[in-house]
Amino acid sequence: MPELPEAEIAGRQLHRWLSGQPVERVELLDTAAVRRELSTKPSMAAAKGRDLLNGLLGAAPERPVRHGKRLGWPWGDKALLVHLGMSGKFVQRRIDEERPAFARIGWFRGEHVVWFVDQRRFACVVVVDRADLDAGMRDGHGPDALDEALDGPGLKAALKGKRAIKVALMDQAKLAGIGNIQAAEALFKARIDPRTACSALTDRQWDELARVIPIQLQEVIDGEDAGEIVYMTEGGEVDNPFAVYKREGEECPVCATPIATIEQTGRTTYFCPQCQR
Repeated sequence: MPELPEAEIAGRQLHRWLSGQPVERVELLDTAAVRRELSTKPSMAAAKGRDLLNGLLGAAPERPVRHGKRLGWPWGDKALLVHLGMSGKFVQRRIDEERPAFARIGWFRGEHVVWFVDQRRFACVVVVDRADLDAGMRDGHGPDALDEALDGPGLKAALKGKRAIKVALMDQAKLAGIGNIQAAEALFKARIDPRTACSALTDRQWDELARVIPIQLQEVIDGEDAGEIVYMTEGGEVDNPFAVYKREGEECPVCATPIATIEQTGRTTYFCPQCQR
């Protein structure tokens, strides 16, 4: 599912495909994809969403910006706030190609169309004034886990408390961009048990976790930037690039102990019982 790396790649794709030249037309296939505010609920559909999108076409789209899992996509004095939800992504196709499954919005230029695709319908775009874009991206969110990476003391201060460290890492109000996958992978890199209470971590562990978080995020970005994003939840044969995520029962790449799972706040956590003691 989309986390910070996927949002970063989506922004880069939009920049490569559409920045700098006016879009000829936009096609809205699902009116619920344009919402009044950032929300996972299709019932929050904006009135006259098609008119809102058409109103952007007088200006050329610019390079998107990102904060955590959110994208901001400037169009002149207006902008789109973009949230990828659980399955949202952008794909580019030739106009004469078949429309992808679950396409919600399409932006047409020349021989190509860029589709906003979302199987689960949690993703959305929101039309805002450009002046309000930064505030909309940051609303309710802590510092960006990559571009505003915290050091050990800063991470300790942000995540202090008795919650399990895995759960705390996914709190967007404290640190923006880390979800279930990246939290599990970063904790594996730092050799920290995901069940450990934040209050029980040593300063050395905080320093190590702060060190590996941006490394983990950047590695995923570098690995995904070459082509179209494919989520592991889409089914079919999808390569698993992760060390522990979705590898229950497989050998740990470090010590060969079988990867184990636990449930934390309704999410499956993958970890190595030996390396992360």
